[in-house]
Amino acid sequence: MVPFQPVVGSCKMAYRNGKDYADQAEVKSADSHNLTEAKKLWAKGLKETGKKSVALNLLADDTPAGKNTTEFLQSQLTKLPGLKITNQNLPFKTRLQRSQDGNFDLVISAWIADFPDPISFLSLFTSDNSYNNGEWKSAKYDTLVKNAEGKDALNAGKRWDDMVQAQKVLMNNQGIVPLYQQSTPKLINSKVKGIQFFQRRQNGIGARFQLNNLSVIQVNGFISMEAGLSIVQPLLC
Repeated sequence: MVPFQPVVGSCKMAYRNGKDYADQAEVKSADSHNLTEAKKLWAKGLKETGKKSVALNLLADDTPAGKNTTEFLQSQLTKLPGLKITNQNLPFKTRLQRSQDGNFDLVISAWIADFPDPISFLSLFTSDNSYNNGEWKSAKYDTLVKNAEGKDALNAGKRWDDMVQAQKVLMNNQGIVPLYQQSTPKLINSKVKGIQFFQRRQNGIGARFQLNNLSVIQVNGFISMEAGLSIVQPLLC
């Protein structure tokens, strides 16, 4: 796992004019840790709803990564007074069905882009996307994503701005909670050049790298990373 920048992590696959999309679209407050502020906001929320405590279920896969994630989140979230978190680690198909049915309080989801472009992530959270399990909705966000895929699709500058602004809308409204970016280190012989890496499709279909431009020369060694995204989606309906 590597440090994460929401929603599209810095995997060096989306650049324009020498600038990384992850840097351009970042909202630092969206994933910053501030327990003191969290406790203040939590107390305010409890007062507004007239509650003294809240119990929530945290849904995730029953894999080692899923269990480690829920255990860590449980340990952190329960630092808020009066919050009880019950972990539910279930087989993938069961977790997926419950996610699709909206049968959860909090769910940990993961996505690996089908192709190296921010829109593969951003399109997930439009109002009518079937993967938007938390049912977060924003007309402004929908319009920006629609423009990036439609009227601005052939204008690189406008499309880039649409995607940057869309991510900022999503994160300023905290439609999801980014957690971490998975990575796979790959050590490559310093004489090999021209391998182009791709983000692997979540279902395992599709090439991880392309060798069309492969050549063997004397260059400095380097490590490449394969990246994905894990998030928490709260059910908002």
